Amino acid sequence: MKKTLLLIMLFTGTFVMTGCGESKSVKAEDLMHHRFVLIKANGQDISTDKNAELEFGENMNIYGKMCNRFVAKVELENETIKGPGVSMAKMACDDEQLSKFDDTIAQLIQDGASVSLDKDLLTLKNKDIELIYQLKDLM
Repeated sequence: MKKTLLLIMLFTGTFVMTGCGESKSVKAEDLMHHRFVLIKANGQDISTDKNAELEFGENMNIYGKMCNRFVAKVELENETIKGPGVSMAKMACDDEQLSKFDDTIAQLIQDGASVSLDKDLLTLKNKDIELIYQLKDLM
């Protein structure tokens, strides 16, 4: 009886410490070939009809759109993405909110952003900015 109780306690302790409530480590494979739509920026809800999106392609190339389309090559290390620069069209934008986010996404990528993936929500953030995307693959 004591052995059974001890085994139950060991299994329970192991289960609790190995993943109950913890988010898993984000790997490049978790992001590549997925499309995410911006739903929240710095606590502010973003309408999905604004079509602000982010897609991770081969070799951690990011393609996306805020007000303008952009592309960047990033590296994922220790759950942080960072890239040397963002190529972006700089056309006039009627949507003031999305226009500000052009600079926001560029800053996040250049300065580095922590990445978390919880079910279908992707969060990119640093000390000043938090962008939350929802998985919306096209297929």
